[in-house]
Amino acid sequence: MDGIALRQNGFHCGDCGSPGVSVPHALSDASVVSCANCGLNLGSWAEYRQRIDMALMAEQAGKARRLIVADPVGNVLARA
Repeated sequence: MDGIALRQNGFHCGDCGSPGVSVPHALSDASVVSCANCGLNLGSWAEYRQRIDMALMAEQAGKARRLIVADPVGNVLARA
């Protein structure tokens, strides 16, 4: 699950740097998420969402203003 990196301008694949992800049409918590460029397995949809939530919370910790996340992937911040 170390394939996701948070950079100043967004999320990127830890291997190739691509910001794109590929998810299957029939999405469930067990669905596999992969890098849209190199195909690196980024984990299950549930694991991917959790890692994105953790990255967003870590990013928020260094900010004076609260991050507003409209994307349902960032659901932990919406509950905070």
